[in-house]
Amino acid sequence: MAPSPHRPTRPPRGDVVLAAVVLAASLVQVAVAPIAGPVVSVLVAVGSAVPLAWRRVLPSTAALVLVAVWLVPTPEGFLLLGYAIAGLLFYSVGAHVDELWRVLLLTGAGVVVGVVMTLLGPEAPPTAIGSALVVAGPAAAGRLVAHQRAQTERLRTLTAELVHERAAAERAAAAEERTRIARELHDVIGHEVTVIALQADAAAAALAKAPERAAAPVAAIRSAAAETLAEMRRVVGLLRGPADDGTEDLRPQPGLADLAALADAARAAGTPVELCFRPPAGHPPQSLQVTVYRVVQEAITNAQRHAPGSSVRIRVAADGDVLCIEVSSSGGRRGGPPGGGHGLVGMRERVRLHGGRLVAEPTADGFAVSARLPLVLQGAP
Repeated sequence: MAPSPHRPTRPPRGDVVLAAVVLAASLVQVAVAPIAGPVVSVLVAVGSAVPLAWRRVLPSTAALVLVAVWLVPTPEGFLLLGYAIAGLLFYSVGAHVDELWRVLLLTGAGVVVGVVMTLLGPEAPPTAIGSALVVAGPAAAGRLVAHQRAQTERLRTLTAELVHERAAAERAAAAEERTRIARELHDVIGHEVTVIALQADAAAAALAKAPERAAAPVAAIRSAAAETLAEMRRVVGLLRGPADDGTEDLRPQPGLADLAALADAARAAGTPVELCFRPPAGHPPQSLQVTVYRVVQEAITNAQRHAPGSSVRIRVAADGDVLCIEVSSSGGRRGGPPGGGHGLVGMRERVRLHGGRLVAEPTADGFAVSARLPLVLQGAP
């Protein structure tokens, strides 16, 4: 069993008050009806009640003191609160002593001494059964409580570790997404952009001195631009993954105008979709349009995967300088909440790079994704 939580170094105030109350009651009893000689009666009352104050600080010592007091003969009777005192102290032994062998040793000593002294005293022999039970029963109950407490502590620790690991995985996924995009754009596009810049300088110089020589740099710029566009499409294709037929998909990236087609495709797949689209004025940056499309696509995919049969409501509308995205699913069969992959993590990072914020959370009968994106493209922080 794992060690119990840290015990206090000083007797808790509650235990001190309990010991004082039990001591006062026991002293009143032995004053009215002595259980032995006056001095012995007082010693037995004090020795039985005072250990209660240390039952959680020094449970083994407190139990041993009580067992030692039991060895003192009391031919005239016994403390009326004696069973309650024994139950509390041996419960504390089971609940607060970590080593099982020590619990068994103390409990065994208490049972033996209690039974023997009961048989030697004025009580009837069957009373010895109660003496054994008042020691063994609370000790066993305390041990069960200690086991449950240790289990709860382990679960709490495990939960904290899982939460930490999940947060770390999300951060790693977001960082990986940004790193892949940056690396691909730098390595693949950087050379072509440099060529375009150099050829543009050459064309400008030729136009100033010999216009007929500008044709070659302009042709080089046109060629490099075409190659750059193809490479950019390839980069996006790599980030998105290969097409179904194993070839690269070089189609232009989707945007706001493709949301209707996305909704139609989901309906064709059996998912009821309601689309409300109010486009913003002007032409938002293409990268922002791609992000909106991917957020809606990921939300529909999660609804189809994790809540089969659900209906999906999509709202994409401009609100001043902000583009609002709301996608909610409801009424489907629960197949577990989203979160097994990095789809939403990647979308959240893409939205953040545009200066927006994405929230994904379960609802009463489905799942909801919402995002707000500034219509003016912002750089990454």
